[in-house]
Amino acid sequence: MRTRPTSGFTLVEVMVAIAFIAVALLGLLAMLSTGYNSVAAGGAASKATDYGRQQIEFLKNVAVNDARFANGNDTPETGVTRTWTVAQVGLTATPNRLWRITVSTVVRQNGTAAGAPGLVLETMRAE
Repeated sequence: MRTRPTSGFTLVEVMVAIAFIAVALLGLLAMLSTGYNSVAAGGAASKATDYGRQQIEFLKNVAVNDARFANGNDTPETGVTRTWTVAQVGLTATPNRLWRITVSTVVRQNGTAAGAPGLVLETMRAE
């Protein structure tokens, strides 16, 4: 009697291979999701930094007696909230007054604040 040589995989081997591939793909999917969230948060932080620096530069270059050199807030684009304060430091007199400028920027993505409570930048300015 002649026997046929066995070739191929058994059902158990195929099931183990499929399970191994499924676990590897699930791990890869989780890694991609985490990477996407990290990139989005980094973009929000970069945007907050840019808007904060923009307001600081504006306040450093506007005259102290200008009405725009004061506390305020705005929304430069949808999802971005920016608040700033201008406060005199110490009891110095004109023309040597020193001012502290603080800008707080919050960027919201999908309704949640990225990096809550936000980014705070601070600088000093002489009159």
